[in-house]
Amino acid sequence: MSEQEIITPDENQQKKYLRNYTDEGREKQKIHLETIRKKAMEKKRELKEITLKAKLMKLEPKLELAKQYDEYVNQKNKQPEPEPKVLYVQKPVKEKKKKIIYKEVEEEEEEEEEEEIVYVKTTKPKPKPKPKETLDQTLYKSSTEQLHLRAVEERIRHNLTGWHSALMPREY
Repeated sequence: MSEQEIITPDENQQKKYLRNYTDEGREKQKIHLETIRKKAMEKKRELKEITLKAKLMKLEPKLELAKQYDEYVNQKNKQPEPEPKVLYVQKPVKEKKKKIIYKEVEEEEEEEEEEEIVYVKTTKPKPKPKPKETLDQTLYKSSTEQLHLRAVEERIRHNLTGWHSALMPREY
C-alpha cells in the first residue's frame, strides 16, 4: 500500500453525530440526559430509603421483644414471688393378703383336722431417695469420664507403638 491510500482523519474536521447534526439538537440531548441522570439519582435515593426502612422494619419486632422483656423483668422484680403450694397426696393403701395354709391330715386322724391361719408380712425395703444431680455435676462427671477414656487410649496407643518399634528389625 502506498501512503496515498491510507486515509487519516483530519484533526480539524468536526466530529459527525449520527442523530443530531445541529448545535441546538446536541444541547437538547445534553439537557435530556441531565434530566435522566437527575431522575435516576432520585430513584436511587428512594430505593436506598426503602432498603433502609426494610432493614429497620426487620429490627422493629426485635426491639419490641426487648421492650417486652424489660417490662417483664421490671414487673418480676417488683412483685414478690408467691410461694408454691404443696399438696400432699396419699397413695391408696393396699390390703395385705392373708395366707391360709391347710394341713393335711392322714386318713386315720380325720377327726383332728386343723386349720392354721398364717399372716405373711410382705414388706419391701423402701428405696432411699437418690439426691438429684445438678447439670454442673453431670457435666463434670461426663467430662472426667471422657478424660479418663482419652488417657487410657493414649496409654494403649503408646504401648502399641512401643511394642511395634521393639518388634521391627533394626539395621546396624
